[in-house]
Amino acid sequence: MENTRKFIASSNLFSDFTVNISLENVTTMDEIIEVFTNELKKILKKNNLTMLIKKLNESHFHIHSYTIEDILKSESEDIFYICDHQ
Repeated sequence: MENTRKFIASSNLFSDFTVNISLENVTTMDEIIEVFTNELKKILKKNNLTMLIKKLNESHFHIHSYTIEDILKSESEDIFYICDHQ
């Protein structure tokens, strides 16, 4: 089974958007956020939601309270939130 973790958006516009990300292909928090936002952008593009894509491009996602080491060592059922607010 692939070593994945669940990441969920905590955001006014994108709240509850969820992506399972393989930890095999990431080594930094920025890479996790990039995978997450790329998946969100794919769905927005598929549905021609151009204004939401613009808002996504203006967003600054981050993960509070965890380091990359915490995530890499976490249990498979752990959930992490990616937010775009201060």
